[in-house]
Amino acid sequence: MSGDQKLLACAALSVAGHFALARGLGRLPGQPDRPPDRVVSISVVPPPALAPPPPAPEAAPPRPEAAPRPVRAERLRAPRPAPVPAAKPAPREAPPPVTANATPSPAPTPVFGVTMQSTSQAGHGAAIPVGNTLAMRPGRAAPLGPAGPVAAAPVGAFEVTSMPLPQGRCAGAYTEDAKQAGVEGTVVLDLVVGDDGRTRDIHVVSGLPHGLSEAATAALRACRFTPGEKNGTRVSVRLRGFKIQFVLQNAS
Repeated sequence: MSGDQKLLACAALSVAGHFALARGLGRLPGQPDRPPDRVVSISVVPPPALAPPPPAPEAAPPRPEAAPRPVRAERLRAPRPAPVPAAKPAPREAPPPVTANATPSPAPTPVFGVTMQSTSQAGHGAAIPVGNTLAMRPGRAAPLGPAGPVAAAPVGAFEVTSMPLPQGRCAGAYTEDAKQAGVEGTVVLDLVVGDDGRTRDIHVVSGLPHGLSEAATAALRACRFTPGEKNGTRVSVRLRGFKIQFVLQNAS
């Protein structure tokens, strides 16, 4: 097939295609006519000028406040106390009339001895005079016994310069009841050590049963101390919380 023939065939195909397309388009429903476009014009209008606001009214000057009137303080009058009637003086007793021939009554004569209410009809003993007074007969002086030494007042342990110390071991003896009961512990006592080293005023603070408190007290009575001193002078010292221990291993 030559070139001219090919061109003729292509042209015939093109014409046939356009013809078929035109017939197809002719069968399509028609479209309504489009209304013409409307032209809209826009114009800018300036706003009207606003009227200036009316001036604000001037505020009236404040009126001066009236000064408060002084309040008169009412005087409170205290009620007058009722008059107290004056106490009438007690009438003085008139002294008994003194007669020229009056004689003073004689004083009761003392009966030396004790009253009968204190005696007994039974029993034997020394004879005691019966009377209403225990005073000695006139002219007879009362017998004076030998004056014992006055113990000095003890000082506290915090006041001494040298504390009293026991000479040896102040240990209490175990009692048989305490051994059988297996009692052990400590007896706490308060006491006074005199300026001669002897103990007195022994009191049990915390004791033990079965006679151990008594054994501790007896041990302190027999114990001797070196006297305490205050500024080089021997003084009586009160000791508090002195302890004596009881241990079964140390019991003989």
